[in-house]
Amino acid sequence: MLNDSVLLNDWHVVAYAPDLQEGKPVAVRLLEEDIVLWRVSDKIHAWRDLCLHRGTRLSLGRVENETLICPYHGWTYNEEGQCIRFPAHPDQKPPTTARTKMYRVQEKYNWIWVTLGNPEHDIAIFPQWGDPAFHIV
Repeated sequence: MLNDSVLLNDWHVVAYAPDLQEGKPVAVRLLEEDIVLWRVSDKIHAWRDLCLHRGTRLSLGRVENETLICPYHGWTYNEEGQCIRFPAHPDQKPPTTARTKMYRVQEKYNWIWVTLGNPEHDIAIFPQWGDPAFHIV
């Protein structure tokens, strides 16, 4: 990841929101950081695209019952980024430290915006983007 506080602490467009279908994780890259985007109902998640177990890309996994499942060994993460299941050890409870890195994400103006840091301001206001009479060319 880049070590530039100005860029890290700002909002960046990473994807067109209508393209992110529910149940289908998508890989994006922001400032040299691999991110998985996934949608459950109206909520979008943005996490580090890395399973804690063997480093597999979570974007290659699947969404099932409001969880994201790693494609390699099936580690299952809830919407808070907490690993809640090890399929190889179904009776073993994952430790609370088994939690993926989550990023702030917003859907605005039909775009998905992510910040890797702590933004000091909201996403910029573009009134014309919310105006149906305005056409973006």
